[in-house]
This record gives sequence, C-alpha cells and structure tokens, in this order.
Amino acid sequence: MFRRVLILIMILIPLGVAAQSENFPLPLVPDTLKGPRARANYLALHYWDRYDFADNGLIGSKDISEQGFSNFISIMPYVTEKEAAFGQLAKRMVANSRMLDYFVALGLKYLYEPLSPVYDEALYILMLEKVLEQPALTEEERQEYAFDLKMASKNRPGDKAADFSFLMRDGNRSSLSKVKGDYILLFLGDPECDICIDVKEQLLASPCFMRNVENGRLKVLSVCVEGNSDAWRESHAPKQWIDACDEKQQILGDLLYDIPGLPLLYLLDSEHRVLLKNVPPSYIEGFFSR
Repeated sequence: MFRRVLILIMILIPLGVAAQSENFPLPLVPDTLKGPRARANYLALHYWDRYDFADNGLIGSKDISEQGFSNFISIMPYVTEKEAAFGQLAKRMVANSRMLDYFVALGLKYLYEPLSPVYDEALYILMLEKVLEQPALTEEERQEYAFDLKMASKNRPGDKAADFSFLMRDGNRSSLSKVKGDYILLFLGDPECDICIDVKEQLLASPCFMRNVENGRLKVLSVCVEGNSDAWRESHAPKQWIDACDEKQQILGDLLYDIPGLPLLYLLDSEHRVLLKNVPPSYIEGFFSR
C-alpha cells in the first residue's frame, strides 16, 4: 500500500521538491501536464534523464540505483508508452557495459523472479527486446541477451507446454501430453531443494487447491528435473500427485523450459496450454479460489 501511494504521489504532484529530497534524481514533471496518464508517461520517458550511467560507483547502490529501478517498474501499470520508456532506458545503459549487465540483472531480479512483488515476465521480455535493438551492443552481449530472450519466451501463457517423457515410481513411462485433467499443475523441482519442500507444504495447506486435487479437476505432475537420482528414489511426493523424474533429462538438456530457479510451477488447461507460468503457490491458490 505504501508503495502504491508513493507512486501516485510521484505521478500526480509536481516533483520539484520530491526530486531534490529523494536519493534517486527524479525528473521534473511540468506543471502543465495535468492528467495522471500524461504525467505517468512523461515520468517514465524522462525517468533516467538525471541518472549518471557513466558513474560505475552507482552500481550496486540499493538506495539510488536499485530503488530507482524498482520505482520505475512500479509506475508501469500507469504508463501507456512502455516500449518507448524501456527504449530510453536501454539506449542509456548500453553505453556502459558494466551498467548494462547491472540493470539487466535488476530486471531479472524484479521482473522475472516469481516472488518479486513487481513480477512481470512481459516487461522483462520487453526490456531484453529493447536492449537487443541497440546498435552499440557488442556481438558477445548480443548473443548473451538473445539467449536470455529466447529462454524467457519459452512456454508463455497461451502457448502449448513443451512435451517431455518421464519415469514414474512404478517403473512405467509416460509423457506430459498424456496427462489428462481439467487443469494440470506441472511442478518442476528437486527433492533436495528446500524451497521445493516449502512450496509443496504451502500447496498442501491450501483447502481450495486440495479440494480440486481430490475431486479430480486438477492433476499434479511432480517431476524431478535431476533425473533418476538417489534423492528422488528416497523421496515421496504427496498423495494423489503423479510422482516422476525426468529420466532422460530432456528438460535441462534440451532447454525445454527456462529454469531460473527451483521449483517451477506451471498451470495448464486441459489442452496443455499454459495458463500461469513460473508463479508462486499463492497464484495457484488464487486461481482456484476464484
């Protein structure tokens, strides 16, 4: 709530005083711009005008650089000229390769990690696209960020999830495309991953999630991405889940899914189209509570 109020203040009131009192050097929004949309667009398009991308001392600064980037992302719901705003940011940061790496890493942290309060995969993809439009990129940088964009663009909402085969506890083999249900939760993890264990416990503690599992509307496919490991053989998935391992390690080896971290949760419909990608368990619970 405090962040929302702060962003509205940034948009709706003149920023002459705020720009001097904040650590991040905010632009001055002209008083002649009265509407919230016009002010938000101006703020986004000129947000980085007073930030010195040549100053490597600002790299890693939580109070200035990181907080500034976080607030920049937070105004995006009010901005209609997002492409131009990210284009301006990309143009400035590619002039300094260290700044480029730093800000793309911030984009990954704030926009592509599902536990981020401003998580937005579409904005992360837009950021990478605008970076790749810059002619000043070195060939090495272009290859690196093109790969990141390729991976982030895999299995997006609306796409059919990439198929793969798996080995089950009883020794039988099957594939994702053969799992049938009104909804399918694909849980990619590793039994030795502490966060994976915590996420499973969160899902099991959710009454609406468990109700849909028990009535058969939701099928849960839990896959150990590390293959037929000792840890998987010694572990057990929750009751009613399809407990499997990626025996051939197709997911990692063939880069079928982008895995910035484990676990990875995908909610699919009955046709295996992606409804929710790489989301925290609260998103899954929210979907079924609605």
